[in-house]
Amino acid sequence: MVLPADRKKFLLPFVHLCYDHDSPFKIKGPKFFAELLYMAVDFKKSNDSDESLIVEEIDYEIQRLKRTLLDD
Repeated sequence: MVLPADRKKFLLPFVHLCYDHDSPFKIKGPKFFAELLYMAVDFKKSNDSDESLIVEEIDYEIQRLKRTLLDD
């Protein structure tokens, strides 16, 4: 289970897999990893909720983190 406070740290390696110039997975894109992560990991929407993120929300989080960290 990944809590909201840990989400950024958990997703960072996947951001690099999607967007780094040298990554062999760059052609896959964030949706590919969002689908894999959805099946493998429970991303909680909030600390006090039983709801989890859906594929589209995980995809959005990966893209948002990319914009935050890699766009200078």
